[in-house]
Amino acid sequence: MGSVGYRRAAMKHLPDEVSAADLPDDGVPIQPAATVVIVDDRPDLQVVMMRRSAASSFVADHTVFPGGRVEDADSDPAWRSRLSGPDERGTDALHGLTDSGLGHRVAAVRETLEEVGLLVGTDVVQLAQCRREIEQGEVTLLNAVAATGGRLDLSGVMPVARWVTPPGSNKRYDTHFFVARPGVELEPVADGREAVEVGWIRPADALRRWKAGDLTMISPTVSMLQLLAEFTSAEDVMAAAVDGSDPVQARVLLNPPYGPGASPVWWPGDAGYTADGTASVMGWMWLSRPERSEGST
Repeated sequence: MGSVGYRRAAMKHLPDEVSAADLPDDGVPIQPAATVVIVDDRPDLQVVMMRRSAASSFVADHTVFPGGRVEDADSDPAWRSRLSGPDERGTDALHGLTDSGLGHRVAAVRETLEEVGLLVGTDVVQLAQCRREIEQGEVTLLNAVAATGGRLDLSGVMPVARWVTPPGSNKRYDTHFFVARPGVELEPVADGREAVEVGWIRPADALRRWKAGDLTMISPTVSMLQLLAEFTSAEDVMAAAVDGSDPVQARVLLNPPYGPGASPVWWPGDAGYTADGTASVMGWMWLSRPERSEGST
């Protein structure tokens, strides 16, 4: 993955024209969150997905990607000394990145380890042994990384989208979506608390199971699967994330056929993007899509 492309994508981690302060306010605090879409060739393109516990207070029993709320420790300035990954000049790849941008990436790494036991941004297998202690708050991810003598290379944790929970929900999140490849070959294992099932799945297969009613998902999850289904390899996904594109806004059905909040997603250029019954939502994407034949969606 080219480091120059990383720097370009890092600047696009939020659409500039929509600041967090300008989001619709209904009295429910909007919390920062991160979700990571882990892709790999097994041997065809597959992605890690997990089913949340039925006891979860947010999207219970839904199939999602690993992720969660950004914690204060994720933005600890001390992380700067535990990062690696050179830019095109051989210096710190995250030089100039705000603590907020750093925190979202660290949260993506931490939540992946806690929920599904996979490592992102590191190949230090010993770190996986600290999973339970990190999840239970007995040790921070920063301290665990330091104790193993390792570092995090966040240059491969690429921002591609942003979704904000709409007003009217019991919890609201301003979620940054990232794509990444696993740092080392480990099989995902559900933590049994947040995640009760986890595994690799082809994006198109996940969409088919959603439409058949076998999986329950919300539109942000569906949107990423729709985008991933256009690619043929993890390498192509990561290259597209490096290239990036101008942020575009999503539209969904006002009355989706698959249950409340579970609509297919249309992006500019898709047939039906402005069709009757659709509306713009607080979802933005800047992943460069593969060239499509005329009339494809």
